[in-house]
Amino acid sequence: MVTHLVNNLSAIQMTSGSNPRDNLACLEKLLKKLSPVCNQLVLLPENVLIFADKAQYLLLAEDLGEGYYQSQLGHLAQQYQCYLVCGSFPIKSKLRDKIFSTSLVFSPQGELISHYHKIHLFDALVTDQKGQYKESDTFIAGQKIQLFDYQMETESVKVGLAICYDLRFPTLFQALRAQGAEIILVAAAFTKVTGEAHWLPLLQARAIENQCYIVAANQGGLHTCGRETFGHSLILSPWGEVLSQLQLGDGIVEAPFDRLFLENVRHKMPVTLHNRFTNSLRE
Repeated sequence: MVTHLVNNLSAIQMTSGSNPRDNLACLEKLLKKLSPVCNQLVLLPENVLIFADKAQYLLLAEDLGEGYYQSQLGHLAQQYQCYLVCGSFPIKSKLRDKIFSTSLVFSPQGELISHYHKIHLFDALVTDQKGQYKESDTFIAGQKIQLFDYQMETESVKVGLAICYDLRFPTLFQALRAQGAEIILVAAAFTKVTGEAHWLPLLQARAIENQCYIVAANQGGLHTCGRETFGHSLILSPWGEVLSQLQLGDGIVEAPFDRLFLENVRHKMPVTLHNRFTNSLRE
């Protein structure tokens, strides 16, 4: 008997600008085009509602769980009866001049059910027009990994959260897998330069070594601030196969979550049981 699999995993790619209302309007159009099935998992890219500078991020920042834009995201999740994961949004901290870059997870009921403060901040030199990136001037690093329960029609799945530069740190993904992750979401604004070099191989490595589905939503194009992002949002299987991929511009990728396939991969090659480099061995 062949079971029909529903496309319940999805990512939306955008080329966000500095005007949050324009970005929100673009997001609404893409959600309407996607027309998610009930309880579909929809990942949005990093900086989805604002792609700008420190002053504008500080101006837009809201208290966690409060504010106009968080309420709008919750409304969209409820309207489309989906799990809507805002890749990152500026959330206030206790410091006046620094904020968190935070993933926000909204349930189909429109409730904020989980959040993740980005742990690894991108302080690096890139051979592009911007040159130097220093997120630590604007953001505070998070301290905790985060998972949430994604309730599909017949089962619940553990989902881990990661943002952009986190992708380069495999131990974060291993920690998510150790806590039960079967799907890991990567929201990003990978630059064109670093994306061309490393985006796909890093994502495939994280999928293969952790035997998880990876859903990656990237920004994709030339932004009003002059930055250029790589796009190529995609969904990978636990075997590292590209199930769906976009190139540049606004758009959508979708694929099904297949638990039987995931369990088969993990059963045939039980890498977590074979791993000799555990914390207990290092102590």
